[in-house]
Amino acid sequence: MKKYVLSAVAVCLLSVLVYKNFSAIPDIPPGTVILICGASSGIGEELAYQAAEKGANLVLAARSEDKLLKVQEQALKRGAREVEIVRADFSDVAGSGVVVEKTLEKFGKLDYLVLNHAGLPFGPFLAAEYMQEPAFIQKIMKVNFLSHIEIALKALPHLEESLGHIYVTSSTFGEVPINYAMSLYCSSKHALNGFFYSLQQELIAKQSPVSVTVGALGLIWTPDIASVFENDPIPKDIIAGSIEGAARGMLDSYTTRPKTLTYPVFANVFMRMLWYFNPWFQEMTIAQNKPPGSHGNGYEATVAGWKEKTEKANKRRFMQGYQKSDQPSA
Repeated sequence: MKKYVLSAVAVCLLSVLVYKNFSAIPDIPPGTVILICGASSGIGEELAYQAAEKGANLVLAARSEDKLLKVQEQALKRGAREVEIVRADFSDVAGSGVVVEKTLEKFGKLDYLVLNHAGLPFGPFLAAEYMQEPAFIQKIMKVNFLSHIEIALKALPHLEESLGHIYVTSSTFGEVPINYAMSLYCSSKHALNGFFYSLQQELIAKQSPVSVTVGALGLIWTPDIASVFENDPIPKDIIAGSIEGAARGMLDSYTTRPKTLTYPVFANVFMRMLWYFNPWFQEMTIAQNKPPGSHGNGYEATVAGWKEKTEKANKRRFMQGYQKSDQPSA
């Protein structure tokens, strides 16, 4: 059995490497209208810059207007034809579709919808009382899941007209429980995978011209992530992907239209194999995430460590509104 599993992994990796290195990936046409939800920082910001360099028309949506204005300015400098910004509260599911309306008002069409927005609450769930509140859980699911459905539904008729594409930023956390301190985020990404892979299948069944890519992204070393995890013993050169590489994969997805974008490839495929074929995956993961020098499984030290990470995140306005600096508490 192991022989067949290893052979399958080798074939998958080889095919990806051959595709990436020897296949010519066409650029997006100049003037392509791209709506990026979650564009004020991180991967969404980098995607905006890379699309700008190809002469795209951009609509950038996020909560923080001041951050969006900076991205808008840089995108125009880098070659975007026109850039519209939309301040959006994605926890208002019914109102989320306004980003599509604003796109159509500005450009009259939509070619590429990028659903990249997400709240990232982190900390052990059982140690953080605020995370257990129904209102908080609902807020995370509204932002990370339900608003994606609402925006996609609003966009579909217009994407049908333009033979367009949808990209959804999901995560390896939507497949594998890599860290128990990410339970709500993990849950929302599982939900994204379930819905958008089903939508992908339905669009194929009805022979729609609209295609869907689900992004299975692993750890992406954005400036915000780097600041929060700077003191953690993470072998980022082995398991983390670059922000530039992730954004390039998302941009290429418009022309290549893969069903899944896995990035970084090796780390994600390896984690999937461990999850499905290692019966001691949970214990192994706990040991891997255990703070150095802590006792037992390191739970109390883990709780304290995540409280420190939350404080760092709040100082950078990273995931503001999804963390509380006085939580978690053991």
